[in-house]
Amino acid sequence: MLASHLTEKLEIHFEIEINAPLSKVWAMLASLEGMKEWFGRNLVFEHKIGGRFQMEGELPGEGPYKFTGQVTNLVPESELAFTWKSEVGEKEPWPASTLVTFRLYPTAAGTRVTLDHTGFQALGEALAKSGFEGHVQGWTMSQTLQELKQVVEAAS
Repeated sequence: MLASHLTEKLEIHFEIEINAPLSKVWAMLASLEGMKEWFGRNLVFEHKIGGRFQMEGELPGEGPYKFTGQVTNLVPESELAFTWKSEVGEKEPWPASTLVTFRLYPTAAGTRVTLDHTGFQALGEALAKSGFEGHVQGWTMSQTLQELKQVVEAAS
């Protein structure tokens, strides 16, 4: 997996190559059942523009978390984007939402998937940097794209 974050722009970027056709990868992004296999077990995700997104759980050392948002873009076999607002532990919920985007690209070996998390500037100067750094760590620790790769390739 490749990670190439732009710290000065507060942009998180991961990408991975999955040895499966685009249609199989998209199937794991395009349904709640598919997403629960790799993205989050305690998940609400309505796959339509304006649809609700919510994920809850526990972060070691920080307590409960809840991420919420809405689907902003849904292009079959190409892109899934949704807003992302964080509530972690006893901290105040974020005052604004950021944006998470998954994009799929066909390749000779199968499918390249990118995950971008942007828009941290909307949180204000003090929260933007800590939110960015916390989510770089969170996305890295959760191994989101590696989980997607394992689930898709095991099913292929």
